[in-house]
Amino acid sequence: MAVQSNQWMLFGIDMRHIVQQWLSAWRELLLSPRSPIRQQLDEPVLLYRDGRTELFQGGKPLSAAPQNLTPCTAHLLPDDLVLARSLSLPIAAEPELPAVLAMEVAAASPFKAEDSVYGWCETDRDAQSIQVSMAIASRSSIERWKRETEVAAKDQNDGEPEIWAEANGALVALSGFGEAQREVAYRRRLLRSGLLLGGVLVLVLVSAAVFAVQQRSALERFERLQSKVQAESQSVSAMRATLVDANETVRAANAFVADYPNPHIEIARLTELLEDEAYIMHFSMRGRELRVRGRAKDAAVVMQTLAQTPAFVSVTAPQAITAVGNTGLEQFHLDIEVGSVKLAGDES
Repeated sequence: MAVQSNQWMLFGIDMRHIVQQWLSAWRELLLSPRSPIRQQLDEPVLLYRDGRTELFQGGKPLSAAPQNLTPCTAHLLPDDLVLARSLSLPIAAEPELPAVLAMEVAAASPFKAEDSVYGWCETDRDAQSIQVSMAIASRSSIERWKRETEVAAKDQNDGEPEIWAEANGALVALSGFGEAQREVAYRRRLLRSGLLLGGVLVLVLVSAAVFAVQQRSALERFERLQSKVQAESQSVSAMRATLVDANETVRAANAFVADYPNPHIEIARLTELLEDEAYIMHFSMRGRELRVRGRAKDAAVVMQTLAQTPAFVSVTAPQAITAVGNTGLEQFHLDIEVGSVKLAGDES
């Protein structure tokens, strides 16, 4: 049997009672007299005690009743009509606590079962046990006490007044009197608050969903715009690459033209620079270097004219100027370096 029992244990928790423990936790949170929710939503109770009144809500004393809430009324039963008991129960019995207390009343009550009424409240707890204070009384004795003391038949909420008792210093409401009406009112208020909270939560979720849909739509628009821009940028990049290639081609052509000028242009330039009495007998060109041989009446003037031409970097005479017989002409030999010309489209 021990082996079979251990099959239901997980991290020290008996899984056969997990649902009961879960429901017990919710009852403790929502319906327990110690619940912080009950202390805020429960009906206030005006307790008549030894000729004075005290105001309670959720088991805690109050100095004034909350707004929009009319206090219920309760009367404290004399101690001589109350059988008080203090119980220490194991924490494992919490899911079945009402049934356990009912059996305790049946065993400990000196009154008949149909005449016995009781109430209880939890006073303390630790990891192993729960401390409970219980009050047991006779219904017939309570009715007789109510007639003798002329306890009001109706409270301020037009309901039956509650009967409270003191057990070991703790105030408990005896069952079977006006506490059921207060319990119904608390459950209704708890339901309304839960519905309101649920509505707010649904509204928040709907707002979050709408915001998420809007953001997703905006993201899709951005993605489409990004795809369009990428497609356009690819064509622009291709055109830019083509332009770069064209510029490289133009640069290479310009470099070639700069290194290898057109000889026809240079011949035309020399023809324009020379006077009618001067002429070229020999012309050769290698790259930007020209070698010319010619005759003129004054070869020095020819050399000076060519040297002053901006298109020529340098003009030198590798051989001396010589007179040609008695013709009155002089023969010259000139080496000319043509300057580099920057053409359109050349960025260098």
